[in-house]
Amino acid sequence: MELANTTLTKRENQIAGLAACGLAKKEMADRLGTAYGTINVLLDKAYKKTGTSKLNELGSWWLNRAFALNIDFAQLQKTIIAMSLLALIVFQLTFDINVNARAMRRSRIKENGIEEIYEF
Repeated sequence: MELANTTLTKRENQIAGLAACGLAKKEMADRLGTAYGTINVLLDKAYKKTGTSKLNELGSWWLNRAFALNIDFAQLQKTIIAMSLLALIVFQLTFDINVNARAMRRSRIKENGIEEIYEF
């Protein structure tokens, strides 16, 4: 089945749009003023037409078609990994700077013979 030319009916398109917004089946039924069972039937038809099997997949499919998104998930994955590693490096540097600052303070206290008094 050619998914690029897949067309949904008006109602299936509405449901796919609501799925993209994160609505649950019950919320879709309430919003569209239709029965819960009708939503299930329309979702099954939309799943078959789009090659999806879950509500969130259908929503993603709809967003991709509605906004002509061309997401390269391999590049997205690389970017997420790179940002995670960068965050770890920044955290480690911040932690090391704090440790070094405390160590330098302790050495100044020892060199100058200053006693710190802690009051509780």
